[in-house]
Amino acid sequence: MINQIWIENLKCFSKLQIDLGKLTLLTGFNAGGKSTVLQSLLLLSQSIRMNRTSNSLALNGEQVALGSPSEVLNNREGAKTLSLGISNSEASFLWKFFLEEEFRRSLSLASVEFEKEIVTPYSKAIGLEQPALSGITPVYMTAASANLYQELEHLIFLSAGRLNQTNIFPSPDDAFQSSINLGTIGQFASFWLYQRGDSAIADGLSNPSESRAVTLRLQLNSWMSELFPGTEVNAVPIEKTNQMRLEFRTSPTGEWNSPANVGYGISYAFPILMAGLLAGKRQPVIIDSPEAHLHPMGQSRMGHFLANAAQHGNQMIVETHSDHLLNGVRLAVRDGRINPDDVAIYFFAPKAESHVTRLALDKSGRISDWPAGFFDQAEKDLATLAGWN
Repeated sequence: MINQIWIENLKCFSKLQIDLGKLTLLTGFNAGGKSTVLQSLLLLSQSIRMNRTSNSLALNGEQVALGSPSEVLNNREGAKTLSLGISNSEASFLWKFFLEEEFRRSLSLASVEFEKEIVTPYSKAIGLEQPALSGITPVYMTAASANLYQELEHLIFLSAGRLNQTNIFPSPDDAFQSSINLGTIGQFASFWLYQRGDSAIADGLSNPSESRAVTLRLQLNSWMSELFPGTEVNAVPIEKTNQMRLEFRTSPTGEWNSPANVGYGISYAFPILMAGLLAGKRQPVIIDSPEAHLHPMGQSRMGHFLANAAQHGNQMIVETHSDHLLNGVRLAVRDGRINPDDVAIYFFAPKAESHVTRLALDKSGRISDWPAGFFDQAEKDLATLAGWN
């Protein structure tokens, strides 16, 4: 599990270090830096996936597209270097990049620090003829470093977008690799449901109301019905193609329908449930706005699902604007579905010298400090309506 992120000179942050939990919620104002924290991981993952031997940070790709170095570097500091780092309890990595002055079109690798060793693209490990670094990837790593590196390489990212008004979905090119690739808009989730539907899920991921059913398909439908009562999902291969047809029904005996005919929230939530139930042990899951298009009840239950998946499955890192989702997580803590120490909640206030605050959560699901702007708008509006303000 990645338990810490370091950022230096990335967009709005001159320096930031935050601790992550099994479940991390990034909340707060728009343009406060929440997405930047996610992008720090996505930039590294994308660079590794696109070309392990490249000496440039991949600013534009499938997972994230940030434009040019001038848009990525911290403008207030006039920065010409960028540092991104991660750690867990056993290992750490710190990548440092510099702006290529001649072209100003790329951020090139200056060095990587890992296992207390600092190497550059041109250095050699002591006593070895081969370079210690081949692009962004160290050639020689301990098992602990390799495990941490693998988490970056295989992380799952679901953006706030989805394929709209279609019931036909592609299969991934890397379908037979060991890690699960759902696609950034969930386009491969149908394939994995068909491939793994009858496989057992990890212990503890089961819906408490359906704990005896252990297959992916049964548990997916159980959690789906939790969010959307009575709803089930199915994936069917289209003959002589590499495409899948996705279909839903809203009662156990109802007709199967295309996603466009059952409500957008259902097809939006489907890849999120798949990620929580199917991610491998070294596949952190990053989700942007899992509450989108969901009824308040569904948002709360989505929070409960994410907490359960994080406690018993894999690490979840979530950007959210939903007080209902937050309360679902708090209820999961109260109900013992996740340990409060395993939940990290951050509030990003409007720009200030220090505007990122971690909020404490107790075993009853209570938050001790409630800063101004932290999911308090409903109370403010009700107070205004009641004439209290």
